[in-house]
Amino acid sequence: MRRNILETSFFTTFCTIMLSLAAALMASAPAHAGKAWHEAHYDEKDDIRVFTRKVKGSDMMTFRAITHVKSTLTAPIALLEDAERAHKWVFSCKAMALIEQVSNTSALYYMVTDMPWPVSNRDSISETSVSQDPDSYVVRVDISARNDVFPENDDHVRIRTMTGYWQMTPQDDGVIEIVYEAHADPGGGLPSWLVNSFLVDAPLETLRGFRDLIGEEQYQTADRKSTRLNSSHN
Repeated sequence: MRRNILETSFFTTFCTIMLSLAAALMASAPAHAGKAWHEAHYDEKDDIRVFTRKVKGSDMMTFRAITHVKSTLTAPIALLEDAERAHKWVFSCKAMALIEQVSNTSALYYMVTDMPWPVSNRDSISETSVSQDPDSYVVRVDISARNDVFPENDDHVRIRTMTGYWQMTPQDDGVIEIVYEAHADPGGGLPSWLVNSFLVDAPLETLRGFRDLIGEEQYQTADRKSTRLNSSHN
């Protein structure tokens, strides 16, 4: 209770700084929830577009970010699976660890999200599942919260609602379209306007970090037997 009161007080004083950003973001959201995406930001230099929309039954909006990279088809999977380096490129990731490699295409991860003082850091347990369309070669990594692995602790607030995916679509000349979409409720009584105000920064900074690391040899030469390559991505 004391922590919730402290967090509410902090964001009340912070409101005057962030309100204009939040108001602009909310005003630009589509009137009919779930039916249309609004382009909230375009980074021409890094070729990153961020879209947002409302979600029926939730005060938290969802985002979809898109970019293009020249890469092997297995490199993005290898980077996503490299939990030890997640803090170097995933927005506000303080630490990430592999809990269990369930199979060649499924795994459980634990992540701690860094929050500004005096707000408590968040933690989450997620399950990832890798699949590939045999005809189009499109690879998809689905992500969902798991709340049955181990209990919450007093050091963090558990993110209990989270869904998302990464999708890699092969295009011409070895280029891959990367789509990153997610929706989450960080819990702990944070106001929705504040959470939504970071809806652009989170995917934007994450994809910038993704682009910085995806070209490294350890990812480009990674072998994923469960993923087939088409002729332009050999």
